[in-house]
Amino acid sequence: MAKKKFTWQFNGYNSLKIAEHQMNHLKEFFEREKIKILDIGTKNINEFVSISFVIADEKFEETIKNSLKPHFISED
Repeated sequence: MAKKKFTWQFNGYNSLKIAEHQMNHLKEFFEREKIKILDIGTKNINEFVSISFVIADEKFEETIKNSLKPHFISED
């Protein structure tokens, strides 16, 4: 199974809190669409930049890309 990492980037002083909040919505979406999450999390890049990410099977790439508009998609 090939995996993809879908990433959303947030900028600003509260970027980590926003990324954590986004992660809650991502969990809800994946549960509703019955897409298995292989890994999910947030990362604080620096004081003003944070990301939230999900790793999932690449067969769901179009659904995720069209519905959630990730900022970056990469091979995992």
